[in-house]
Amino acid sequence: MKYFRIHTAENAYLTKQPRGIFTAVWRLVDDKTLTEDEIKEYWKNREYFEKVLPVPPFYNDGNPDGAVTWFKDTKEGREIYAQMSFYREMLSKYGVELFKSETEEVPGEIIYEDEFQIAVKNVREDIKVTMKKESFVWPDYKNCIVNLPNSILKYFGAETAGDTLPLADRYLDKEYKNVVVILLDGMGKSVIEKQLKEDGAFRTHLAGIYNSTFLSTTVAATTSVLSGLQPCEHAWLGWDNYYPAVDKNVEVFTNCIQGTKEQAADYNVAWTLTPYENVITKIKKTGADAYLVASFADKNLTDFREICFSIKKLCEKPAKKYIYAYWNQPDGLLHRHGSDSDIVKEALAEMESEVEKLSGELEDTLIIVTADHGHIDNEIKVLQDYPEIIDCLERLPSLEPRALNFFVKEEKEEFFKKEFNRLFGDKFMLITMKEALERKLFGDKEYHQEFPGMLGNYLAIATGDWTLYFTDERWLSMHGSLTEEEMLIPLIVFD
Repeated sequence: MKYFRIHTAENAYLTKQPRGIFTAVWRLVDDKTLTEDEIKEYWKNREYFEKVLPVPPFYNDGNPDGAVTWFKDTKEGREIYAQMSFYREMLSKYGVELFKSETEEVPGEIIYEDEFQIAVKNVREDIKVTMKKESFVWPDYKNCIVNLPNSILKYFGAETAGDTLPLADRYLDKEYKNVVVILLDGMGKSVIEKQLKEDGAFRTHLAGIYNSTFLSTTVAATTSVLSGLQPCEHAWLGWDNYYPAVDKNVEVFTNCIQGTKEQAADYNVAWTLTPYENVITKIKKTGADAYLVASFADKNLTDFREICFSIKKLCEKPAKKYIYAYWNQPDGLLHRHGSDSDIVKEALAEMESEVEKLSGELEDTLIIVTADHGHIDNEIKVLQDYPEIIDCLERLPSLEPRALNFFVKEEKEEFFKKEFNRLFGDKFMLITMKEALERKLFGDKEYHQEFPGMLGNYLAIATGDWTLYFTDERWLSMHGSLTEEEMLIPLIVFD
């Protein structure tokens, strides 16, 4: 038998053990941290759990033995934990880190047991306990990749679209002939820590860590880099977006109907319905030069050496300029081979070497290297294997397999919530889209007019390593959710 506890880092006064999830949220209520609506939702949840989860009788006596409860890692134990999405969301929202401890041994002297849990006193210190963090990195739209292009716009005297990035502003406080931003797709904080040497060029030139957007994915994040807009403003949200105007889920970058090679319309749906002015154009309006260097813009750029060579030739031109360079690796390699693979390590080492060489060859140039998101190795699940969920939906989900939106039939909502949480609740947080918008997950600016109709009424956000695929693609490593691995990205500076 396995057992698990969900708890914070802080020890409780009575038990001298890490504080459990229920009492941790009660403290937020007692301290009046939650809003009035959240407190109402707390009491609603508390009433429910007091009905379905037995309360060990020793609590009525004040818990004189300082006992702690552990969930059984059984169907019943996992299902009851799966229903605690409100508690997990509140702790994440208010900055309380949550951990999951697991053990295969009885963690102490059992004084109570039911089908869901055990309670123990005299907790053992000689057992092996595995502990991992359960908390999210919520998007911070004053310290994320949206802010970087606005720092660039401000530096060139162009109109900004939002707040700048203080971390970048520190390096943009003097004049340069060339300002270069190189975005390496998927090269998150956890990737460089896992695959690159501490004394290598990237980690020794690391200026700081900041956040991706939500979704932590290429479509949303690189569109923000190109526009300076938050996802709710530009409405390029995930690999697949639902567009009400065509009533289809569309692969944004390919303009194909989701999961097919068929064009969604005889025009580019995303560029027609959700166009934006890019940073390159805005800077050119100031009289400065600005360039995009990317294989999707120039098919001759087939490897990273050619990307760097193109940057060098542009930097040799006499005018003051901005260069934005995008390279689609290590993202593709991470998807196919996973974050621990040697091929990823070799590719990153080559990119690091090429950028270090480039920086040594250029004068009067600021080079910023960053990423759009990170990666997490995933366990694959396929939505179509759960017909009871599919039956609740008006259409297949869109966005990303680690952050899925659902258009749930009105008459099926209660069943959907219960069934989804039963099946996936310990691996995904299911919230209403109304809650997602109140939490400002997609940004805190004015919405694009197309944005609300694209969302659906429920959002499932991966909390662990499960990925819930809804098309034929299957990857070893993925991104899109709010874990540290996916959200935290580096700002690397060569000046």
